[in-house]
Amino acid sequence: MAGLPIRIFRVAERSMEPAIKEGSYVLVNCWHPSLSPDDVVVVRGIDGTILIKRIKNVGKNGLFLLGDNRSKSVDSRRFGLLDSKMVIGKVVAVI
Repeated sequence: MAGLPIRIFRVAERSMEPAIKEGSYVLVNCWHPSLSPDDVVVVRGIDGTILIKRIKNVGKNGLFLLGDNRSKSVDSRRFGLLDSKMVIGKVVAVI
């Protein structure tokens, strides 16, 4: 991805609670060399929204993403696999 290698995003949803609370800020490495299960990533959703999710599975056809707070999460259970090209970067710290 072109641009700055590190970006800051504000978490605007409760889908990753209790690990990452709504209103927190996350530091994101946008030059991610690889994606693995359990990585927390910031992605551009199918409708263009910015989401933060945990990778549960990396497959040939895409990423299966889940929020830690299943009852508050819109994730791959709803929208299916997401193309890895939609990943903005990996969360490296909560600030």
